[in-house]
Order: sequence, then C-alpha cells, then structure tokens
Amino acid sequence: MFRSAGGLILPLPVGARPTDAAGRELVYGIRPEHIRATAQGMPGTVTLLEATGSEIFAKVDCAGEEIACLFRERLPLKQGAQIRIEVDRACAHLFDAKTGRRM
Repeated sequence: MFRSAGGLILPLPVGARPTDAAGRELVYGIRPEHIRATAQGMPGTVTLLEATGSEIFAKVDCAGEEIACLFRERLPLKQGAQIRIEVDRACAHLFDAKTGRRM
C-alpha cells in the first residue's frame, strides 16, 4: 500500500514493489479517467463538479487529498455528495519526487 503525506492509503500500482520506495519520497500518479465510482472504494466528498455532456469531471476530497476524476458514465452527483472511488492499479504509477522519473 502507498500512504500519502496526508494519510490517504492507495493500492500499489501493478508491478510495484515496496522495496522500490526504500529511502525515497514518491508521488502516486493516476490519470482522472482511470478512476471509477464503486460501492466499496475509498470514501470521499465531491468538491467540484463539471458535467460536459458525455463526461463528468469531478474533484473528490479523500482524507484531505484532492483527487481529479473523469467519469464517462452518468452518475447522479452533486457538489458536496459522498462518493466512493477506486483507482485502476494497472494504470497507476509511482514517481521519484526528486527526479520525476517513473519507478
């Protein structure tokens, strides 16, 4: 598991090993379109919502971390609503915070 500075716990990307992080500050990277709404995901609060026709762009606060999401399905969301989200581990990456290089 990956723990952000704010305490948010995220699953390690597919193929990542905990030893990759030894002594390094890492950044967790995931594109907004690789996050989905699920019944059992991380709880969060919608802080920004922009419906663009076929897509919904949302910012979700999860444990104090702002996560950008792009939903292609129609969801009955409103600003301030509670939602559960999940990242697609196969599309997530870890980056070295100093160099920006992908681990």
